[in-house]
Amino acid sequence: MSVIRIAGICGSLRRESCNKKLIIRAQQLCAEQISEAQLDIIDWSQLPVYNQDLEDDPPKSVLKFKEEIADSDAILFATPEYNWSIPGPLKNAIDWASRVKIGDHGDVFAGKPVAIIGAGPGSYPGSSGSGRAQLILRQTLVVLNMIAINSPSVMLTGAFEAFKEDGSLKNGVMEEKIVKLLKELVISHKRLKSTI
Repeated sequence: MSVIRIAGICGSLRRESCNKKLIIRAQQLCAEQISEAQLDIIDWSQLPVYNQDLEDDPPKSVLKFKEEIADSDAILFATPEYNWSIPGPLKNAIDWASRVKIGDHGDVFAGKPVAIIGAGPGSYPGSSGSGRAQLILRQTLVVLNMIAINSPSVMLTGAFEAFKEDGSLKNGVMEEKIVKLLKELVISHKRLKSTI
């Protein structure tokens, strides 16, 4: 049985980002508990600002990013919240990958199962754990013709204090939700593959 490849895309480029820690933990949980899937986190830190004039001869970093998405079976986004929206760099990355004339690959997002997780530092009443950004990202996923996994939701609040020293989450229920979300991605991919 072939391994189902999940591409992880973190919306924050900062090394110590809570969302980076969250998607790394998702990668660890996938390796520990889902033998039929592999989560690989894509490094897109070298992507330039999107410029349509470069589409005919895109930078190598763009081609590499798009090829990694094309080679995956499903996508997992981890998005922080910035001014109640998704970060500009993440939108820039999606713009590059969704352009149909780049390299040998066409629409690399269309038809793929996709899930979203996210973390935010706030722990006060009304903190969303990136929930507002996730809603906005979901709108983009509709345009990209992706198949979104809507449940369970993974919105981590109080993220600065949420992780143990080994990188695991203090909240075991949140870890269970991450595993369930990853399993739903696998199920969705299998269901799609069986209908082709």
